[in-house]
Amino acid sequence: MATSASGVTVKNVSRKPSKSGRINMRLTLGDLFGSGTRAVTRYTGTLLSVFVVQSLVAMAVMFACAVVLSQALAHLPVFDEAVDGDLVSLALCVRFAKANLLACTGIVLSAMLLWQLASWFLVGGVNGVLAQRPEGRSETARCFGASGTATYLAYARLALCSVPGWLLVLFVFATCTNAVSSRIEYALTVSDLMMPLAVALLPALALSHVFWTVTDYARVELTLRHDSHDPSVLTTYLRSLLFVLRRPLALLHAALGWFGFLAITLGYAYLAAGHPMFGAEGAVTLFVIRSGVALARWALRFAVLAGQVDLGGSRPLPPRRVEVKAEPKSV
Repeated sequence: MATSASGVTVKNVSRKPSKSGRINMRLTLGDLFGSGTRAVTRYTGTLLSVFVVQSLVAMAVMFACAVVLSQALAHLPVFDEAVDGDLVSLALCVRFAKANLLACTGIVLSAMLLWQLASWFLVGGVNGVLAQRPEGRSETARCFGASGTATYLAYARLALCSVPGWLLVLFVFATCTNAVSSRIEYALTVSDLMMPLAVALLPALALSHVFWTVTDYARVELTLRHDSHDPSVLTTYLRSLLFVLRRPLALLHAALGWFGFLAITLGYAYLAAGHPMFGAEGAVTLFVIRSGVALARWALRFAVLAGQVDLGGSRPLPPRRVEVKAEPKSV
């Protein structure tokens, strides 16, 4: 119990888990798959709306980069040979358009920063819809906007809390890479390169998966409990870390989602290999195919979020912060 300067006493009150709902239920992997399937079929409009936002941002970035590059390469004859696969011509184009490529890099990095800021609202809205399960388009839209707005600043603080974890990932990656750098430098065949790359990448990828999953479940906790318990962001992150480490199901479920994401990407790359598409018709076809691949990956991510919301809802309730007005002192 602590008393603030304004004369308000704040104390942590433990609340017994409710007998209703899914609190303390032992969910299985099949239950999480079922939650994801039902969410995709029930809230298809929400899924498509967020996908449209993603597509608009991607098209805006592509258009801006195309305008910047066209100023340097549109009237350069060697660029046609570079597109056809001539390596020397490609090197000349890169050297000639170095300033334009740097400008494109700035555009992409700025778009990534803006998308990160926007994603806190979008993910908060999606988690709110999956948690409250509203009926009807108008009710779903109100729930999406209210949840995204209510959790936005909490998600921003959560991003700051997760910085030490990502710094640890970078440290592990740098350490492992430095340990096998000589073998990577002098590798002569692909087989000689595979083992050093695995040593350099796999520990960092495993840690990244853990911290990404922790952040996902911390967001779920903040969405589910921000009205009733108003949990501390740092406490929520630490509780989510313990929850993920104690429940391998959370890591397995998220890992299967990433494996599915990778399978869709590799399948697209395999089918597209050896099938060049030229001209306006090829460009339109390629855009449609890539949009379909992006939609499939986002639908998979949406299903994973739905399973995480259900599994996060089965966690024990956090301590609830209650504000009690202090009695005025008699003089």
